[in-house]
Amino acid sequence: METTTGVVQRQSFWQVYRDRGYFFREAAMLTILSGFGLHLYRVIFGDDLTLRYAVTPTTDKLLMIPMTYAAITGILTYRRMVFVNRVHRIALTASLVYITASVPLHFYVAFVMQDVSVYVHMFGMWFSWLLICLVYPAFLYMLYRVRYEHGAK
Repeated sequence: METTTGVVQRQSFWQVYRDRGYFFREAAMLTILSGFGLHLYRVIFGDDLTLRYAVTPTTDKLLMIPMTYAAITGILTYRRMVFVNRVHRIALTASLVYITASVPLHFYVAFVMQDVSVYVHMFGMWFSWLLICLVYPAFLYMLYRVRYEHGAK
């Protein structure tokens, strides 16, 4: 008995990188999870400890790296995204808008104002509760479900 197998085509890293939407999903989920952690820290430990240990100029600048990358790649790959339904499209678009709009805010606070305490003073504790209980879980679920068209160039 003779068996033949098809030749398995190995894709290059760059092809996988393009096909996976430049890893937008991973960068966006990292950004949202980081924000989730910071807001959870605020809810658990309060504003004073959060400003002393968690929300610092360094963490704000570090958060801007995946945030900026996710915003750019999300915009570049939006047309290739395959949505499950209309709710998925709306929620994922909202998450992309949220991440993209956060970039200039974080840039301004980190480099122009140089005072990260403005986040705590601008948004009350209710905002952190809203994000960790409703918004971030919805964004994470919708980001997890995003897929891309096959064979797109």
